[in-house]
Amino acid sequence: MLMSTLTDHVPEQAPRIGNAFTRFLGRLLLGLRGYKIEGKFANEPKMILIAAPHTSNWDLIIALGTILSLGVRINFMMKKEAFFFPLKGFFIALGGVPLDRSSPKKAVVQTIKQFRNNEKFWLAILPEGTRKPVDIWKAGFIRIARNANVPVFMMGLDSRTKTLYLDKIVLNTQDLKNKPAGIAIEQAEKLRIYAKEKYYGINPKNN
Repeated sequence: MLMSTLTDHVPEQAPRIGNAFTRFLGRLLLGLRGYKIEGKFANEPKMILIAAPHTSNWDLIIALGTILSLGVRINFMMKKEAFFFPLKGFFIALGGVPLDRSSPKKAVVQTIKQFRNNEKFWLAILPEGTRKPVDIWKAGFIRIARNANVPVFMMGLDSRTKTLYLDKIVLNTQDLKNKPAGIAIEQAEKLRIYAKEKYYGINPKNN
């Protein structure tokens, strides 16, 4: 991480955040866990980023370290209960979006509006939806991407090499438009298998 530069990871159209101090803080967070970043975000002003596997609370520290160190604004949905003082202002400043789990349909509609109302908007989603082992991913991120007309970009964590991979676009807008709505679960399953074969979580028992 220390040997790379921002341009190695961050494209021109990325939404930006922070300054030299926050980038230093982000590098410090990643350094404390011994993690490095490989790859580069897609040069898209709007997209959904999925990250896997989600097996530990340490994932949040690595995510915050990545956001701050690279100076990218990545919005992320968190349960609204997490937005309490003194962390509420911090999460919102970083791009946190309170999620009311009691109304998933309303949350989807609000998310699509965010894409339509912002010139640049990256939204990170954890398709597993939990730190526990899962045999199926929730396909909501595909439905959101389809309705918002934005691609899906994959990020992956490998605790064996302590690397966060900025991998690639795994579903472009044509992949989403040219397939029937009911195929979302099948598309999500292919991505789940891809992530399971390539990445490895911090807490192996939850892989």
